[in-house]
Amino acid sequence: MAGLTASTCPSPWPVLGTAILKQCADDFVVDEQLGFEPGTGPSPDSGSGPGEHLWLWVEKRHLNTDQVALELARVLDVARDAVSFSGLKDRRALTRQWFSVHWHGDGAWPLGEGWQTPAGPDTADAGVYRVLACQRCQRKLRRGVHAGNRFEITLRQVNADRAAVDARLQILATSGVPNYFGPQRFGHDGRNIARGLALLADRRAGRRRRRDTRDSLWLSAVRSALFNQVLAARVQDGSWQSLLPGDVLQLDGRSAVFRAEADDAAVPSRLAAGELHVTGPLPGDGDALVGERAAELEARLLAPWADIVSDLAAARVPVMRRALRLRVQDLSWQWPEKDVLSLGFTLTSGAFATSVLSTLFDLENAHEPESAALSAKQ
Repeated sequence: MAGLTASTCPSPWPVLGTAILKQCADDFVVDEQLGFEPGTGPSPDSGSGPGEHLWLWVEKRHLNTDQVALELARVLDVARDAVSFSGLKDRRALTRQWFSVHWHGDGAWPLGEGWQTPAGPDTADAGVYRVLACQRCQRKLRRGVHAGNRFEITLRQVNADRAAVDARLQILATSGVPNYFGPQRFGHDGRNIARGLALLADRRAGRRRRRDTRDSLWLSAVRSALFNQVLAARVQDGSWQSLLPGDVLQLDGRSAVFRAEADDAAVPSRLAAGELHVTGPLPGDGDALVGERAAELEARLLAPWADIVSDLAAARVPVMRRALRLRVQDLSWQWPEKDVLSLGFTLTSGAFATSVLSTLFDLENAHEPESAALSAKQ
């Protein structure tokens, strides 16, 4: 079971220089985009109107999503599992996202619109949050249902040729980037992978252990590391944007996948236009769909971790596919100072901003990476 790590994620292009990420929380701003009206759900027949769930649009700084969920439960005097959200957001950032609370209390949010500070150490970077809007809804907010996230990121001490950076950004706007899972998925020093491997080893050996609410996070980190291994290999051989016989495709921004038909003449042009993406494996229990040359390639690349793949299937983790390519939507940028680059872009849920930034620079994070994700659907 040893040997699986948060591997190096090669870029199709050489990095252009160095930059500082997250010098302060306001250098990394994230706005969750539901893609539907709050309370209705992602399908039009999901229901709306007054109900027993209180939906809260929350702005937070120096707090991760779980910390805010705990604080909302405390203020409203409900159990933690009465609080729901769609995706995890970073702690050292300024982020806005929806929460829902199964709450039978009267009225709306009881603390008003000002900044609130949860109980904790009083330091310069103490966490704060505020509720910007609230409404009653019939339904709870479910995990992973939001459409994407809008990022506004400021990189400082940029040491790179400005013209080269501008040219690279033009390329990213049209070609997309490899859809790697970012380091936040794996935890500091890859500890989420290590814990996931230990969990699988215990299950294989029949050792009983207390269930932990983080089990799914740890198993997800293992699958994510396996996916990154396959994507890295296809970046290196240049096939991450091209179709191999037997590849499985995914519509841009959708979760459904399908096998490419050999006689479908429209696939190459749709791939080039970014309407379709080739996918890679998130191993687990079920039919992987992939065949022919693509299946042979994935089997060869995952062979060193065949026991892990089998253990994931035995643990009934469902097999899934993930797009190898990530579109960078609505990309804009400016240089407010000669060594400061401000970027704005939108990514689909489950995508990582670091997948974009790492194609430009070697990044120095002003603070250690955290286990909470830069984007959602984790």
